[in-house]
Amino acid sequence: MGTLLSGRWNRWIVLVAVWMLAAGGLPAVKTAHLTGTFEVDDFFRFLHKFGFQKTEKHSQKDTEWDTFGYIYGNITSRVNLTVPVTLAVLDKRSFLEYYANRNDYDRDVACQRMFEKLDKIVYSRACNPHAEADYLRRIPCEKGKLCVDEDTRENVVPGSQFTFVISDPNVPRFWYVSMVACYQNVSTCQWHHYDYRKFHTDPPSIDYDITLVNGNPNRQTLSLFNPLLFHFSFDQQNTLE
Repeated sequence: MGTLLSGRWNRWIVLVAVWMLAAGGLPAVKTAHLTGTFEVDDFFRFLHKFGFQKTEKHSQKDTEWDTFGYIYGNITSRVNLTVPVTLAVLDKRSFLEYYANRNDYDRDVACQRMFEKLDKIVYSRACNPHAEADYLRRIPCEKGKLCVDEDTRENVVPGSQFTFVISDPNVPRFWYVSMVACYQNVSTCQWHHYDYRKFHTDPPSIDYDITLVNGNPNRQTLSLFNPLLFHFSFDQQNTLE
């Protein structure tokens, strides 16, 4: 009896979703949508932990078979920073040591320790051009333009300044989003604390608007088989099925 009711309920959800799409769209669903302000003098801000689903082997970007995860949005400031600070999107293994090193009293040392191991695996056009891990963005980004680490408009979700594409063919995993007032000197490749007192009278603030989703946000209407799960972290998806 329970299985029969569950089957009827799932069919009803799909029928309602299809009808609402035809009528003009789905209702708002719970999303990982992050907005706020990062004060540079706070040094570190943890933003969110999100579970991305396992990437299917047949997954292809920008098709109905797209099962990649996406993190995208806009990060700007009303003040020009002398050098950009850092947005980091890390898996659990990378995040734990990075996070543990944030509390060193000497913040220059904290920055160096936080990024010491990441430097070996994370792509940097100036300092590690042969690496493949795409974990960092220099922020803030100039209003109306892509972030400096985005070199191809086609790879960025429309209306956004940056996009991370999360791919893991083995298992679903949590990813951790944070900001830190550290910058990499592109001449020496050393990390330093952005001490605003050297550049500004008052601490600058950085405004962010970030979305995290399972599945390509440009292909949402193709997810008719389960439209209510599109924006959920994988651990939340399990509670709905």
